[in-house]
Amino acid sequence: MSTRPVAIAGYESMTIQVRAGLGERRLVAAVRSLFVRHEVLRADGFTAESCVHRVAVTPCLISLTAAGDVPGDGPLRVVWLDGGASGRIVLTVRRDVLARLPWHVLLPGLVSAWSASTHLRTLSNR
Repeated sequence: MSTRPVAIAGYESMTIQVRAGLGERRLVAAVRSLFVRHEVLRADGFTAESCVHRVAVTPCLISLTAAGDVPGDGPLRVVWLDGGASGRIVLTVRRDVLARLPWHVLLPGLVSAWSASTHLRTLSNR
């Protein structure tokens, strides 16, 4: 997992390695949870659904994809590079958002929200 932010003209980006089975709906639900908890993400009228993008790629292309390719214009952009057995998530966040919602709050919040959605899914399947 890479936890070193990369600067991109007005944005910072971070790439996180993920395992298979991430689940696009659960990822959107986790990002939606961030939007609910942090007003700074909702300020420009963007939604979690508009900020999350899944891109199917071959495993060898995952390592070649640069974080700088996905800035967008919203406060947050979440691109899941789905390589099947593994993948990456590229998080791109505007610097003005990071001033109010730093990486050390954003990342654990996303992981916590995704874990909660996984737990709820497990309970509903029983």
